[in-house]
Amino acid sequence: MSWSSASSQQKKRKKTTGGSSGSESPSPEKKKASTEIRMFPPGTAVTSYDQLYEQLMVGFRGLMNEQTTSFKESLQRVENAVTSLSADNGLIKARCDQLDKEDTQLREYVEQLDLRLRRNNLVLNGFAVDPSKNLKSELVQLLRDVMKVENVNFSTLTVNTLGGRDSPPILLEFGSLYDAQSVLKKTGNLKGTSFYISRDMPATQRVNRNKFLKLRYEIKKVCPNKSPKIVMDKMILEEKAFKWTGGGLMSDNGEGLTVLREITGKDFSEIVKKIQEFKPTQRNMPR
Repeated sequence: MSWSSASSQQKKRKKTTGGSSGSESPSPEKKKASTEIRMFPPGTAVTSYDQLYEQLMVGFRGLMNEQTTSFKESLQRVENAVTSLSADNGLIKARCDQLDKEDTQLREYVEQLDLRLRRNNLVLNGFAVDPSKNLKSELVQLLRDVMKVENVNFSTLTVNTLGGRDSPPILLEFGSLYDAQSVLKKTGNLKGTSFYISRDMPATQRVNRNKFLKLRYEIKKVCPNKSPKIVMDKMILEEKAFKWTGGGLMSDNGEGLTVLREITGKDFSEIVKKIQEFKPTQRNMPR
């Protein structure tokens, strides 16, 4: 065989081999489709995703139900605690109200006892004390000559100054209630003088009386036709009794300012507020 014939045969074989391989090699589109078929067989790919989704949703729902149940239980515990605290607060408030009531009653009782101890005592203001003279003799002379007091046992009278001023309040302690009342009945004879006599009262009652003296002055200034009367630590106006309490001015018929406005037709709220806020100086603090 010659060299030329052998070469031609080799070319034929290469051509034959190249044509054969070219006809059997698949296109890229066919390769992709083939791969998808192998990974997700027809009729099973979507079903697998649905199952996975359903399983995930079941898990999420279970977790949500578990968390919701736990939250509801916690919320219920909080609600129970709040209910219990509210009930406890109600009991505490009721107890505090009862204690306040008992405290008020106790203070009033103590003040009444204190008042009984002071019932034979009077307080004189405006008298200038002369250390070189006998104070009791001067006061007896004042009671007899100026006030025209009679039928009083002055031998049982004791006098004491309340403070170190030139004209301090003077405590007059009589031997009986009758003697003290006999002097009080003659206080009208002190009109036009610098002297003033009043009952000896506990500190709280004395403060309240002073408040009513200021309020009476303001009422008479605004309503000259009204005549409030001060009885101990209370004020009487047109048969309505007024008193000072921790809550302010009160009346037997209700809130004091309201009743006072009904009687006078005037609003005294600002005046009452100023009277309540007034702070006495140390010199005038009650004993």
